[in-house]
Amino acid sequence: MKLYPYTNIKTQNLKPLLISARVLGFLSYILFFGAIILVIFGWLIDQPQTFNIGEVQATMSYPSTTGPAILAAISSLASSVCILALSGLCAAVVSCEYKYTKAVD
Repeated sequence: MKLYPYTNIKTQNLKPLLISARVLGFLSYILFFGAIILVIFGWLIDQPQTFNIGEVQATMSYPSTTGPAILAAISSLASSVCILALSGLCAAVVSCEYKYTKAVD
């Protein structure tokens, strides 16, 4: 089992396009999982901290990080989907080229 995208596609003439489709697909997967990790990390960091200062219990407050983390995750997810669509389009072009040049031979 190979762990890179589009393992079943073959080509003779468009090898750089197939390599770029694989790289874009891999980049899309990294962006997708990075966005998920960013949301989890932003949510975990945003928990308020409670401290005991002598006999007084105080809660430390600081600016929220959940909003920017969610915005960054949404933009990463949108970028991931667009890059994956471009990657799939490149792979489809390579596949069609191989199919039509093989049919001519």
